[in-house]
Amino acid sequence: MRINFFIAILACAIFVFGLLYFTKALPVAIVGKSLISLNDWQENRQVAAKLDPTAFEQDVFDQFIASRQKQQLVDSLKISYESADFEDEFKFYTLGKSQEYEKLLQNYFSGSDKLFYKYVVVPQIHDALLQIKYNSDPVLNSDAYTRAINILAKIASGEKFEDLAKTESEDQVSGQLGGDLGFITQGQLLPELDKAVMQASLGQVHDQIVVSRLGMHILYPVETSEDDGQKVRHIKHILVQTPGYESWLEQNLQDIRVWRLIR
Repeated sequence: MRINFFIAILACAIFVFGLLYFTKALPVAIVGKSLISLNDWQENRQVAAKLDPTAFEQDVFDQFIASRQKQQLVDSLKISYESADFEDEFKFYTLGKSQEYEKLLQNYFSGSDKLFYKYVVVPQIHDALLQIKYNSDPVLNSDAYTRAINILAKIASGEKFEDLAKTESEDQVSGQLGGDLGFITQGQLLPELDKAVMQASLGQVHDQIVVSRLGMHILYPVETSEDDGQKVRHIKHILVQTPGYESWLEQNLQDIRVWRLIR
């Protein structure tokens, strides 16, 4: 009886393993509380091969796992987000980077916006949420925060925004133009900056530090105009970067255990 019992258990195990294998649901890695299936890995590998045919498979696998770790880190740090955040990120590509989006979509994603959303938009918004979380911490970024506060104080005391942008902004391109980003339509800026610009008063420097995935910004919505019947805003900014994100991220990702089931 005992032998028959173990044979039955073994047969069930073989059946389940075979079912998982042939349906490609067989796990290839365990990342924290989630599984990466063979099907997910094969799809990711195919997309990665189109984006960079020279990439080593192990590097692609490591990046895929890191992406899952970041997704779980967003949840474990209780970073709030809504479905609208993902939609805004997608719009940023389709509107703000329309030429780049069309090229990527056709050349690397077989025209599938669902694949683009899954492998570009979703990982990118997780990255952005983590970067904004780090950049928003005035303790972790005390030097950058102090610099940004001092710049705002200088503007309030009468110093010209454009002169300060040339000497203080770490956006090397716009900084040399007095912080000028030109005339921007809604959706062309990073979503977190776009929201701040829409809420800020025109014709004056925004009196609050605005945090994005790039760092800390002093925004100056200069004026509005129209271009081919479309409303545009003339925007200037000063960027103060926040170093140390990669070290912070690496330290936090260590808490999310990974078990690789394939090599």
